[in-house]
Amino acid sequence: MRVHASTAAVLTGLALGAGCGASAPSSAPEPAAAALPYLTDAGYRRATLLASLVNPDDGYAEDRIAHYATGAPGDWDALPEWNPPAEQVLASELDQPAGAPTSTLSDRAAPMDTSLTVTSMDDPALVALGQQAFERYPVQPAPYFSVALTSASAAATYGVWTDAKRGVGGLVRARMGDGSVTLAMTCSTCHAAPSQGGIEPGLSNHALALGAAVLATQPWAPPAIAAWGPGRIDVTTSTGLEPARIPDLRPVAFLSYIQQDATLRVVDPTTLAIRIETLVITSNEEAVRPPRILALALAAYVRSLASSLPSYDAARAAQPAGAAVFESECTGCHVPPALTGDPVPLAQIGTDPTLGDSLNRGTGMYRVPSLHGVGTRGPLLHDATLPDVDAMFDPSRLDAGFTDRLHGSGPVEGHLYGLSLTDAQRASLVSFLKAL
Repeated sequence: MRVHASTAAVLTGLALGAGCGASAPSSAPEPAAAALPYLTDAGYRRATLLASLVNPDDGYAEDRIAHYATGAPGDWDALPEWNPPAEQVLASELDQPAGAPTSTLSDRAAPMDTSLTVTSMDDPALVALGQQAFERYPVQPAPYFSVALTSASAAATYGVWTDAKRGVGGLVRARMGDGSVTLAMTCSTCHAAPSQGGIEPGLSNHALALGAAVLATQPWAPPAIAAWGPGRIDVTTSTGLEPARIPDLRPVAFLSYIQQDATLRVVDPTTLAIRIETLVITSNEEAVRPPRILALALAAYVRSLASSLPSYDAARAAQPAGAAVFESECTGCHVPPALTGDPVPLAQIGTDPTLGDSLNRGTGMYRVPSLHGVGTRGPLLHDATLPDVDAMFDPSRLDAGFTDRLHGSGPVEGHLYGLSLTDAQRASLVSFLKAL
């Protein structure tokens, strides 16, 4: 069994790295370049894909090199375009005696409207379509989440949020190619979460217990899935042995590399659209592909989420003492104003190297995440072992008796930057990070 994450499983938050070696300057999000050739030009798509692959010899790259925009037999371009009738699972349906139905559609079900004509990736109509797709387009079949729809309490048990407007955990019912109806995840299943009384798009759903739902409905699944815990998923292997945190998508527009192990270099906004397109293809057993206008719209919408985050200058003004510590200690890797930079070798960052060494996506490096939004991001490091920035800069996390580790037990090693600062300096730095 292979379990894939939703979109922007995509797009990824990794080890919070600060003060590493020298890095190329980073900039704030550039205005989205006109990426419309993505819609019509296979050569453009192919060239962008090849330029984005950091390690062309890993499994992720080899699969795409073999099948994406090649013009050869077996090319994914020849797959049928898939835009099925789908409908959100409503929160009110959990009040029914049997919970929400999972295998029938109501008259609310409809495909996405893909008739849009746009002039650039910045087109507000494209971003609006992406927002709709983020909440409605079925990225991946997820029948195992039926276990979470028997009641409101079951939904809470599996970390599936409920909202009167946005439905139940971003789950939809969709008609599949064989005519059957099944539950499916949208991007918002993994990449939206409760925040300040509402559901915040892009924020990692670190309560989502996807592994537990799989094991509850598929007892033959790999036993390693039991160790995932909330907020983690293995999107790479068939064994479940490489769980990674569900990433925060809000700062994606700032990133120069995506995926925790820096699998993809961001060439232009098309890189993200191709990532989304191929995610849907591989998550659906390479049997269908999404309408490219939807992949492009999702990329445009995800990029737009960065505008909701505090600016670097605003955080500096709010926490000047912490900003001074940050600029002294951390900007070697987290280069302002984007607060990201070049990937860091595994030995240099010192955290668990499993994901970075993966035969499927490994590059021998971990990506430097943008720190925009880190104060509200939730669990940190690529494997979600630390709950927040307070724990990240707590020297006791290196001790055998450390008890705040979220997955596994014992010390959380690596990313030593900032741990040797004085208590006052660390407190100021943490306050600054929380203001981002």
